[in-house]
Amino acid sequence: MRLLSGRSASSSSVTPVLVDPAPLAFAASSRSLTLVQLEMADSKPLLASTTDPEKGAPPDEPSKPSISTFASASLTDAYERTTRLLRQDKVRRIAAAVVLGCLLLWTVGRGIVASKEARLRRTARTTQRLEGFSESRLVQVPEGLRTHYDLPVDALLGNPLLSSHEVPVCRLNTYQQDRYAPLLPSYGDGGRRARSGKPVLPHDLPRNKLRYFVAINLFDSEDVLPSLIRALTGVVRSLGPSRFHISIYENGSKDDTPLQLYLFAKLLRQLGASYNIVSDPRRRAGFKENKRIAGLAQVRNQVLKPLYDAPKGTWDRVLFLNDVHLCEAEILEILLQHEVQDADMSCGMDFQYLRIPDFEASGYPLLFYDVWVARDMRGLPFYEIKYPTGDWKLPSPIMPQSPSRFRYDSLLPTQVFSCFNGISVLSASLFLPPHSLRFRTDDSGNDEHSECYLLCSDVWKTLSPLNSDGTANARGGRGARIQVVPRASVGYKVEEYEAARKDRNTTAFELDGEERRQVLGDELIDWDPWPPKLVTTYPYGHWDDQVHFARPSRRCSSR
Repeated sequence: MRLLSGRSASSSSVTPVLVDPAPLAFAASSRSLTLVQLEMADSKPLLASTTDPEKGAPPDEPSKPSISTFASASLTDAYERTTRLLRQDKVRRIAAAVVLGCLLLWTVGRGIVASKEARLRRTARTTQRLEGFSESRLVQVPEGLRTHYDLPVDALLGNPLLSSHEVPVCRLNTYQQDRYAPLLPSYGDGGRRARSGKPVLPHDLPRNKLRYFVAINLFDSEDVLPSLIRALTGVVRSLGPSRFHISIYENGSKDDTPLQLYLFAKLLRQLGASYNIVSDPRRRAGFKENKRIAGLAQVRNQVLKPLYDAPKGTWDRVLFLNDVHLCEAEILEILLQHEVQDADMSCGMDFQYLRIPDFEASGYPLLFYDVWVARDMRGLPFYEIKYPTGDWKLPSPIMPQSPSRFRYDSLLPTQVFSCFNGISVLSASLFLPPHSLRFRTDDSGNDEHSECYLLCSDVWKTLSPLNSDGTANARGGRGARIQVVPRASVGYKVEEYEAARKDRNTTAFELDGEERRQVLGDELIDWDPWPPKLVTTYPYGHWDDQVHFARPSRRCSSR
């Protein structure tokens, strides 16, 4: 038993009170505090009253809540506040979980799509497909080529299918090798000129990551295909086979063109380049009357089909080659200038002798060939047309009425409205969404305009700063950048190419220091974002029609 002290109301003496220790021990062991209040009849209250017994209670004084009431209200508010915070926190957690889940699903979905696109790109870049050689056609292939074993590249290039045809002599000198070095995989991040500390010219920036889609349409081309094969082999070897895809569509040939394509496929396989070569013996050559352009547009789109079907970003540039003679220098020059000038489309210059009786005695003049397509920035043809008869004024200098004539005569790249010219480079994005351009006919579906001229016109419409209604182009049009590269000159026969080629004039490449910077700076085009107001057009015709006779159908019209 323990003694607890109680204080008497009448005296200060202490009265002992007996308390059972068992409950206290239990309370202590359970760490609970038990308040024992022992109140006797003669004891003072633990809390003294505020009422003075002599004066009485204060009038109408509001009663104050007890401590227990305050504690109860505080606990209720705290509980409600805690519950509300917990509920809000739960909502936040659920919302965060939903957002994270959506992000995770989006990331996974993007990853799946990106993985699928990457897989499709790899497939497109590694495809090696040769179509059109059935068992009956394989009998025509020389037995030495039908072997399943890979033949050396030099042995394939020396095969009589190629070596029996005349080809131009091609060689890059030291200055050309230095000029085209930025295209090579070994160029790195810019070479010695990038490390010189001076501003780097566009000519010296690395261009060694670009991938090229090469498109060629052929018909009875056995005389010219060996030149194309040799030039492309040299370029593919130099720039890297994995960066190239060769797409060729040939139909209706009666000569050795299909056999040469079979050999070319084996050569590309040996190099490690991808290709899609189609030789279609069932499609007859030629076109129905007034449907020539529709047929040409169809075969050009056919050769671009692997590009249309591949994911965006599979290839960066499209290199179109006609059935022309050329060397590696022309291909490398136009590839380089397309990047240096930040162009959308770049064209070479194609030439052909005007073989008509009028010039037989004095010698056939070498003329620019693609006059039906090419227009300068005044909308004029590259040759002067006599008015009002519509005859060509031949022979004459190229672009005689154009302010750009002096740039062309100096072998400097020149802005034009339209061109194609036997060899051309286009940005692959033009053929992909959101632009999705295609070769086509005009609205009538007839031969009023070339499919190549219409493509250039569509490029201007697509990249124009303004739409046709005068509103700003939402796709950020800067104006079409279409150029002619005079150094990339080609010919349809070996002697025409030899007379037209400009790759041997390398004086401008031999400079260094400030002189080099000045010369290369002069090469850069000051682009005009606006097309000409009027463009001179005329129907399709043959050379002899254009020179000899003033026919109504040869008259110029303005569009």
